[in-house]
Amino acid sequence: MKQKDKMPIMIGTNETFFYEGNIIFVKAFGEQTAEIARLHQENHFKLASTIEGKISYLIDVNKSGKNAPEARLIWKQLSENEHTSKVAIFGLSPVSRVIASFVIGRSSLTNQRFFKTKEEAMIWLSE
Repeated sequence: MKQKDKMPIMIGTNETFFYEGNIIFVKAFGEQTAEIARLHQENHFKLASTIEGKISYLIDVNKSGKNAPEARLIWKQLSENEHTSKVAIFGLSPVSRVIASFVIGRSSLTNQRFFKTKEEAMIWLSE
């Protein structure tokens, strides 16, 4: 997958890049507040209105902090949005990955998965 834009779009503290194949790559930094989540949601709707097809997300949480409860709700809404294809998250610690897998397993989200590496996540997105 090739990166379409070389300079990141800053959304709050997060860097966002657009890849070919309608993939949005997000490098999350620090605490993820409701305001940051709302800005990502606005960006999603803007993109969805200008591109053909659905959007997939590749999210690097290696340097991400906690998610505010309101932010988690917005992330869930984005994952369930009709314009979202897949959400691949990578970089969680082993303990966080187990907890996250349990939470995802209990939800109805089948388009969201957690991975150890960016490479594994990108393979799943391209399937």
